[in-house]
Amino acid sequence: MRETKSIFTFDEPIERLWSAVTVYEVLVHWLADEVRGRPKVGGEFSWTWKLGLEGNFTSHGIYKKIEPLRELVMEWKDHPAGNVFLQLIFEVISQNQSRLTIINGGFPDNDSSNVWLESAKEAWDGQAVLLKEFLKQNPDISKFMKKT
Repeated sequence: MRETKSIFTFDEPIERLWSAVTVYEVLVHWLADEVRGRPKVGGEFSWTWKLGLEGNFTSHGIYKKIEPLRELVMEWKDHPAGNVFLQLIFEVISQNQSRLTIINGGFPDNDSSNVWLESAKEAWDGQAVLLKEFLKQNPDISKFMKKT
């Protein structure tokens, strides 16, 4: 199986980065137009993008592994390339700096999956840039979170 891997450094504490990636009320501000499902091992999630004239695109998956502030692994249930997974690894660099490693894998070992692999790398690299911009513009992301 093949995978794509990117590493990003954020000028953010690990707790803030983790929240921005795991709280669905925050995800809708940088990842997708609609996000459902809270991180829980075995729990389902869905992300929907509104693509204008092309309609909506929704992706469904399952949370496979959750280690708070360290790792999040999701597996798609409906990816056309098969059993594709997303692994996010969070690392503390300093009190106000974190590293996020994004691994998107499970792509078949054949030439026909090249387009999926290249698209995944480009998409997640773009999403990381949006996440950085969102965090920079929103010093208090707690305002987006539901109070329980």
